[in-house]
Amino acid sequence: MRLLDDVVVDRQVLLDAQTENLELMRRAVLASETCTALRKFAHLLTPDGLSALPPTTREQLAEWGARPEAPHRITCGDTRLILRSSGSSGRVRTLRHDRLFNERVELLGARGLCCEGLGDNPPVINAMAPGDLFGGYGFVDAVLARRGAAVLPAGTSLPAAHLAELIDDVDVRALVSLPIHIERLQAHIPEALARLAAVYYIGDRMDVTLTDRLAASGTRVRSFAYSTTETGPIGYQCAHLTGAEHHVHEDLVVAEVLDDDHRRLPDGMWGSLAVTVLTTTGAALVRYLVGDHAMLRPSNCPCGSPARILRIGDRDGASTNIDGTVVTKAMFDEALQPAGLPEGGVYQVGVTTRDGLFSLVFRGSALAPVTDQACAAALRKHQTLCILTDSSRFAGLSVEAGEPPRATTRGKVQFFWHERNIDD
Repeated sequence: MRLLDDVVVDRQVLLDAQTENLELMRRAVLASETCTALRKFAHLLTPDGLSALPPTTREQLAEWGARPEAPHRITCGDTRLILRSSGSSGRVRTLRHDRLFNERVELLGARGLCCEGLGDNPPVINAMAPGDLFGGYGFVDAVLARRGAAVLPAGTSLPAAHLAELIDDVDVRALVSLPIHIERLQAHIPEALARLAAVYYIGDRMDVTLTDRLAASGTRVRSFAYSTTETGPIGYQCAHLTGAEHHVHEDLVVAEVLDDDHRRLPDGMWGSLAVTVLTTTGAALVRYLVGDHAMLRPSNCPCGSPARILRIGDRDGASTNIDGTVVTKAMFDEALQPAGLPEGGVYQVGVTTRDGLFSLVFRGSALAPVTDQACAAALRKHQTLCILTDSSRFAGLSVEAGEPPRATTRGKVQFFWHERNIDD
């Protein structure tokens, strides 16, 4: 695979590298004895033919992942890392990363890490959650080492007060963690975080309210990488990109935004993100639906990179059945924004059921401007959510803006969570 040393090149140079790598992948598929899922489509592994290929779903990958000889693998053997991924939705998927893929993950992560303003050999805290068959901690450690950082492997169990002492004692320049953990640290040691030059996050999106609080103290907030366990790094943020926008690693990744019929959408339109990982080993993921909504646009970035810019939206699958009514995150966004929810605000809806009655709990600092009364009034005005508030089984709601969202053991924040008593 051809990995460009410098991403600030003429766009044709970037596209030529992508075309060359697609051809290498096509040859590897044809030569593979195990990649039967793609063999009949190998002639479409070209820049023009890729859009005619069927997408790969997370359900397919979940079925394939448990078998080393699965039909989407170009090669067997040389497995160096085994991870499990489920994200905030979808079935559990077992991923086998070989040596070359691990090397590529680290190289792309290091390429995209914006270290502007950190100086040489900067002390950086790795506050990711280790273990649990989750690869984020090791990924962060490896990338920081490649960029010459002095890594402090704190994890998530170190008490906040000790972390604050560490920041002061070692003159820590930056910290990497999941947004939910950064939110907890901001609540307990805001003065310590204000001394950092940068806070990097990975996994979920960062709440805009939290970003604004950190930025007000002069701390830059950056995505460490837009990456998934299945694909490795998809995009990165240069010094000029923030929030949900990332340059795509287009020499080794093809990103498409698809409509509901899996047709490629033009730039500037929202749809489902499909990613093709160009590889000659390991899992051949073609048009893999990662589970995010996204938008693509051409780059006019001051950094000089011609790589297209990917704007990440909500996760798909953010729907649930409450008291017989199917509701979605988009419905709550639509209802609550007139009540004070900021655009891009991260929050969570909990459904608690007790003795046949259900109530709603709204959590997240983004909801600080929204009162219980305003929230209830907003739901009553919505054409679908009013079914919940009008139900005879509705026991009320509460807005707990001061409480952090609930997180899974991997630090993922699911939009909907349910809690029932054992008699229900």
